[in-house]
Amino acid sequence: MIPMTAALAAKIDELEQLARSRTDAMQISRDQGELLAAAALAHRAKFIVEIGTSYGFSGLWWSAALAVTNGYLHTIDVSEKKYASAKSTFAEAGVSDRVISYHADGHDVLANLANGIDIAFIDADKSSTQDYFDLLWPKLRVGGAVLTDNVLSHKREMGEYIARLRQRKDAHSTTIPIRAGLEWTVKLA
Repeated sequence: MIPMTAALAAKIDELEQLARSRTDAMQISRDQGELLAAAALAHRAKFIVEIGTSYGFSGLWWSAALAVTNGYLHTIDVSEKKYASAKSTFAEAGVSDRVISYHADGHDVLANLANGIDIAFIDADKSSTQDYFDLLWPKLRVGGAVLTDNVLSHKREMGEYIARLRQRKDAHSTTIPIRAGLEWTVKLA
């Protein structure tokens, strides 16, 4: 099990409970969170980018891994409400020192981020998924990965995106059939 503080573990439990009553939070599941943390550890990630902070549940999992790798999360959300709530969540969990939050359009932030991204997580508006990927890919290090959520729950919307990933010669991409489905795309060259 990934080591985490009591405050971080309590926040994860709290957000998991709140997700049952919130109508505007399609957050990842606990097992997806554990998978994200494991991916961060496996990739030895120090620079993670997340598009779609929501209320911060996935950010808490990234933060648990980043405490081990001594890295940072850049997380982006366009919603003022979710941005403010997530910032508070990160502070209460004691992980604010590892998280850089942006209240902005993902396209704008991604265009200005540095190269050397270890992992990117796309979990925002599905119509912009390909655009986000195209902005991230050149900034991703070889051996890094893009994880994309909702590839099974939004199969029709994500079909062309997945087909393009599978045609890339500089990537290996596979679907992890956990909850809404995660696409794990590793940069080969």
